[in-house]
Amino acid sequence: MKERVIIFDFGNILISLDFERSFRAFEDLLNVDWSDRMIPGVVQKAIYQYDRGRISDEEFAKTFHVYNPDASFADIYKAWNTLLGIIPSNRFEFLLSLKAKYKLALLSNINNLHLNEVHHYLRNEHSVHDFEERFFDQVFYSHIIGKRKPDLETYRYVEENLGISGENILFIDDMEENVLAARNCGWNACVHNPAHSIENKFSEYLIAAGFE
Repeated sequence: MKERVIIFDFGNILISLDFERSFRAFEDLLNVDWSDRMIPGVVQKAIYQYDRGRISDEEFAKTFHVYNPDASFADIYKAWNTLLGIIPSNRFEFLLSLKAKYKLALLSNINNLHLNEVHHYLRNEHSVHDFEERFFDQVFYSHIIGKRKPDLETYRYVEENLGISGENILFIDDMEENVLAARNCGWNACVHNPAHSIENKFSEYLIAAGFE
């Protein structure tokens, strides 16, 4: 079945995310009230650039100096990384079992700081030093490829690099806008609710895509 590809999003699919913890960390650091839990426009704009690899870690961190010019880069990096949660140990076995049947890929809107923190976590908590190579056939990180979901060019880029048509792709993401964009490119795509584990829902996605 290697002619079919399963493409996973990373955050809230394979690794948990804690947006509430991240908002609280920035409120404490910057002395701001973000109780509406909406990312300010100036920060959102910087994230879009940072996720595409267009600005450096330091340039991204300076965005937050609008709120607190005394905040150190180290403290901003720490607050930024509080978004990241855990990867349960059984997930690695799950991925390996799938890789024996399908071609696996990862497509993530991510950035340098988060990826470095993920690698640090994988090494320290799971003794995994070769995450991308061991568990995936191809990996597409937005800050490396310079493209970000849900831009259609991102999906076209992935499809071309995989060398496979959309009908043979199953894409799983937690954001509806990313899934709709994938469907517009002819992919089979499912929205995953992170309240459920991917292991428990995966067979449903396979059936929906006609892969099983």
